Amino acid sequence: MRRKNNAIYIDLENIPSGLDLKPLFEELTLQHNDSPEEENVFVIKMACGNSSSIKKLEKQLAEYNFTIRDTPSITTNYKNRADLIISLEALETIIVNTPVIDRYVFITSDSDFTVIMEALRKYGKEVYLVTKEMVSDKPIFNNCCDEILIIESFMNKPKADEPKSSSHSKAKIEEKPAEIIHTKKMDKQVETLMKRVVDSFDPDSWQLVSYVGVKFHQMDKSRMIERSSYHSLGNLLSKLEKENYIERKINEKGHPEIRRLPN
Repeated sequence: MRRKNNAIYIDLENIPSGLDLKPLFEELTLQHNDSPEEENVFVIKMACGNSSSIKKLEKQLAEYNFTIRDTPSITTNYKNRADLIISLEALETIIVNTPVIDRYVFITSDSDFTVIMEALRKYGKEVYLVTKEMVSDKPIFNNCCDEILIIESFMNKPKADEPKSSSHSKAKIEEKPAEIIHTKKMDKQVETLMKRVVDSFDPDSWQLVSYVGVKFHQMDKSRMIERSSYHSLGNLLSKLEKENYIERKINEKGHPEIRRLPN
């Protein structure tokens, strides 16, 4: 089994205090490999922040054996050097090259980290970003990493509530339309992305669905499709097929293909 070395860095002051490291490590350990033969090993684990931000995750960080760096504020507006310290630590792994790091994971919402992320990719390294959903579609993030995970997917689950009163139920009903609007917006975004992918191909040629998926993922690094009502590439393609935007077939090798239908 091939060993895949990972380095994970947490910017403690730019993440929610409710982050649950267990599901995040499970996600990174079990998935996102090029082949089933790869084994993810976290050889570097580092977290930076001031003393108050360390306290919020201190127990979890200790359980996962993180190296913790206290970065007190150095200016009156609370600016510290966590981004610089983490960036230099990551860059040093390239210089030392022992152990060789295959994938770097940055947990932050600070765009200052895009500098080191871009530098690591120049060295052929795989770079992941775990960030807040509200900033996950920023071009600066999407253009300097290989995949974006949404930090809200790895938050502590709230405790079960007491039976709801009728007034509370009414409030829930009032909240639901906002959720529906958000989902519809995401549906529209993934539909637009897929149409752009399909339109980029030669209209007279068939494309393997697997290849279409790769091209789509390059544009959907934050995996919006999983949070949309489609949930999967197949469901999205079925929608476009019903709209007569594409047609599908199985080729002679038994692999699914699609092509754009003329207007």
